[in-house]
Amino acid sequence: MKFYVGIDITEIEKFEKAYRKYKENLLKKIFSNYEIEALKGDVLKMCISFSFKESIWKALPEKMQKKLIFNKIKIGWKNGKPFLLEEIENYNYLLSYSITNKYVITLSLLFKL
Repeated sequence: MKFYVGIDITEIEKFEKAYRKYKENLLKKIFSNYEIEALKGDVLKMCISFSFKESIWKALPEKMQKKLIFNKIKIGWKNGKPFLLEEIENYNYLLSYSITNKYVITLSLLFKL
């Protein structure tokens, strides 16, 4: 079994500034319409979702990174926990995150059984 790990750290204030400046243009580059609607302007969840997209993309093997467009990684939320809305080529996954007063840190583990 092969494991692929991706880690990301995103500065919350920097993400918030970009969101305030670019609003819908930024969101459309990062998120699907479904994600934008589901996040409903919750900047912290947007930041966490963005960081997860980064860590998932980083976990993918290089040839997969070339095939998968960043905004095609879709993150959903249920009971305050993130999950992948769509399967990525039969990979199983574990997602974990931590928040400090300045940063969101995400870890993605992808594997096939």
